[in-house]
Amino acid sequence: MFQIVDLLQSTEFISTEINLKFMKIRFLIILFSIFFIQLPAEAKKKRHSNHKRSYARSNRKHKTPHSTFVPIQVSTDGEIWGLDVSHHQQNIDWETLGQHQPSFVFLKTTEGATKQDEKYVENYQGARNNNIPVGSYHFFTYKSSGKEQALNFLSRVKFNKGDLPPVLDLEFSRRMPPVDQVKSELMDFISIVSNKMACFPIVYCNYRYFNKYLHECLPEKCKLWIVDYKAKPDGNWTFWQTSDKHKVPGIKGYVDLNIYNGTKNNFAGLLN
Repeated sequence: MFQIVDLLQSTEFISTEINLKFMKIRFLIILFSIFFIQLPAEAKKKRHSNHKRSYARSNRKHKTPHSTFVPIQVSTDGEIWGLDVSHHQQNIDWETLGQHQPSFVFLKTTEGATKQDEKYVENYQGARNNNIPVGSYHFFTYKSSGKEQALNFLSRVKFNKGDLPPVLDLEFSRRMPPVDQVKSELMDFISIVSNKMACFPIVYCNYRYFNKYLHECLPEKCKLWIVDYKAKPDGNWTFWQTSDKHKVPGIKGYVDLNIYNGTKNNFAGLLN
């Protein structure tokens, strides 16, 4: 009797032990299952997070600047319109361009105290041969005096009958000298050129430049050529640069488009 009871108890103990081992095995299987299921998910999540950070860094590095306005489209129909060009336009087909009858063209002549545009003479002759009135411009820099730059311009510029007045191209540089110094050098250039050529130069600039450097000192006889790609300028202006993305047969690539503010008789009165 006692042997049977002992046997039963022993069997029950063995069964219980087996069940415990089985439960431990099941528990371990469940843990391993959870671990191996979550591991790929975590790895995927980490890769996705790294990709997002990499994408964000890439966007910061290659962020494309964009305009906050849409450039206006100005038609040349019925307008007295023209272009301004330099060596950047390379070889211009003046005969083809002349067939589209621009009313004028401004040619880069010099820059600073020493630079001279390599295409100026060729462009001047090409425009004149195709009956396009020419104006010659100097690009002003801030590394030399107004006097030195005026002398460079005068040594190169052509000014014949039927030509437009000379032009002084004024733009901001990365580092600008003090305001009073800029004004002084500009007035020196204008004084020397106007005395020598018996003609006050047209001044090209934007609103900000005019208000900062020219508003109080520009001679009244200097005509104003305003650059504004947003809208038609206000105030007293003679020429308006409307776009730097104009296309016209005879010139490869883009070119600046300009509109004259006045009648044909007014325009004729500007010519030498």
